[in-house]
Amino acid sequence: MKMVIVDDEQRIRLGLQAMVEAMDVPIEIIGLCANGIQAMDKMSSWETADCKVLLTDIKMPMMDGMKLIEKARADYPDVHIILLSGFNEFEYARQAIRFGVEEYLSKPVNKKELHAVLKRVGERMPVPSTASEGPVAIAATADKVDQVDLPPEPKIHKKQIITDVIRMLESDLNQSFDLNELSNKVGLNPSYLCKLFKKETNKTITDYVTDQRMKKAKHILEDYPDVKMYEVGSLVGYEDPVYFTKLFKKTVGMTPKEYQSGQSAFGNHNACFD
Repeated sequence: MKMVIVDDEQRIRLGLQAMVEAMDVPIEIIGLCANGIQAMDKMSSWETADCKVLLTDIKMPMMDGMKLIEKARADYPDVHIILLSGFNEFEYARQAIRFGVEEYLSKPVNKKELHAVLKRVGERMPVPSTASEGPVAIAATADKVDQVDLPPEPKIHKKQIITDVIRMLESDLNQSFDLNELSNKVGLNPSYLCKLFKKETNKTITDYVTDQRMKKAKHILEDYPDVKMYEVGSLVGYEDPVYFTKLFKKTVGMTPKEYQSGQSAFGNHNACFD
């Protein structure tokens, strides 16, 4: 199962992640998102064959949980949705029923309740071909954390290393990357990783991240015409809106506001020919 966790409070996102990972369940968390826009971006990496799980809060900035659930259900009909709600949000939870929400979790989340919910969701999914995955594995491993010995991983080809690095960088474009942490994850020293990355991609890691962030920023400006500039900067990893604007202009050739206005004008021009 591939899960996206959405909550505007970082401590809740990290807490849910820690609980899921401690259960040793066959779930891959592909995104920790602060709002619906980030979540839709993460969910775009879902493939048709993936068992999809969305765990989302209700009240969030930019795109709230109700709108996210509606869009997720429309774009991914097979998604399994778990709603995270506070004590005073029951009416929202009732409304979510029509969008196919399957499970509810009340704040603060209890680990046993979370596991029970994940077990029920797993039982609704098709049984995979391997015995190491699926609902049976969830039930069997819930109370046996860290007791499974995994075989050592084989040596990975250099191109595969770069592919893995790119995947890690693109999975968290809104977060600052730590070169030492990145190097540790792929088993290389930072200096060698930088040289290898430049050799394989013809770009430094910093330049690559900047390019991807600017592409993402352009997509957000195109898809969400009412979004504020500081919100776009935050979504692509730049908390300082002035710095983001300068970097965007340097990379794209115009300010984010000019780019957004240009997209709106282009859209209006096309409308004349409809």
